[in-house]
Amino acid sequence: MSIVIGLTGLASCGKGTVSDYLKRYGFIQLIFSDVLKEEAEKRGLLKNKTYEEQKNVFSKLGDELRKESGKWYILAEMLVEKIKSNNIEKVVVDGFRSVEEVEFFKKSFKNFYLIFIDANENTRFLRRKLEDPTATIKGFKDRDERDIKEKGLGKVIEMADFKIINNKDFAYLYKQIDGILEKIH
Repeated sequence: MSIVIGLTGLASCGKGTVSDYLKRYGFIQLIFSDVLKEEAEKRGLLKNKTYEEQKNVFSKLGDELRKESGKWYILAEMLVEKIKSNNIEKVVVDGFRSVEEVEFFKKSFKNFYLIFIDANENTRFLRRKLEDPTATIKGFKDRDERDIKEKGLGKVIEMADFKIINNKDFAYLYKQIDGILEKIH
């Protein structure tokens, strides 16, 4: 029986760090944006784009795919198919943004747990600047607003089974993750 952990949170909150840590427990990583990256590359949308611009391309492309398919959960459907067809027993899925995606996973897996990773805006922006020195606070805030209001991330956060605060060091973060795994294993 599969254990599926979903991660959600605003940009640069630490979803990737949590996902990387879960690999130590044998979890396979899947990321919503990887599905979008594959599709964006097919459509030639990533040429000469900065990291921040690519993130915006992924966000807008996700909207287009949802509109084209008529399914708000189309990316979730693609990831669930990948998990089931490959018989993955332990998987962490990074990047839930809509209620429909969460609901689709909940219907697809008995042992699905959603974790909200939270970090303050200043901490998150400093992390983003390390990844992309061209990032602007306006672009960063605009993306947050789009994710919360247009994609429904605020409602997804309310659906979380667990919450992690990621404003401190790695040891504190890892201790929280370990505590969650003790509860679900």
